[in-house]
Amino acid sequence: MIQLTDLSQSGHRHFAKDLFESAFPDEERPPFGELKHRNKQKFHFMVATNDTDDGDEFVGILSYWTFDDFVYIEHFAIEEELRNLGLGKAVFLNFLSQQQKQIVLEVELPHDETSDHRIEFYSSMGLISNPQQYIQPPYKKGQVSVPMMIMTKYEINDEEFSEIREILYHEVYKCTPSDILK
Repeated sequence: MIQLTDLSQSGHRHFAKDLFESAFPDEERPPFGELKHRNKQKFHFMVATNDTDDGDEFVGILSYWTFDDFVYIEHFAIEEELRNLGLGKAVFLNFLSQQQKQIVLEVELPHDETSDHRIEFYSSMGLISNPQQYIQPPYKKGQVSVPMMIMTKYEINDEEFSEIREILYHEVYKCTPSDILK
């Protein structure tokens, strides 16, 4: 059975850190050590495990933010040797089943087999791609912004997109749209 446990209560911190740093390029993640300084009411870093006869097996990670009108999934990854076994789907559906709000996530624009597969995965979970252009701000000084796509559970209009972007830029990336959209 798949379980999601807060990182602070998990015995898999080392595995979570290694997966976080290997699954996401440097420009698409903050330093792992800085996560503990984030707003604890809004930011959650979960460790996914699977109960087995040998105990709880580390499966992956899922970090997300809760806002008034939506839940933003910032990072989701499954251990490389456990991919394509249905565990990612189980973890993601487990998480989605607990959420009543709009779901928002950023994905790389389709440009290769991996990015295409990622978009197909989230689409198979019921998320839709939105047509608005989105730029992920840099996590660290000196890095560049990354063009991304916003996927959501429900279709969003331009006004909703702008509101979501404003919240993400302010709360997650500590910037404003005018800082990025020059």
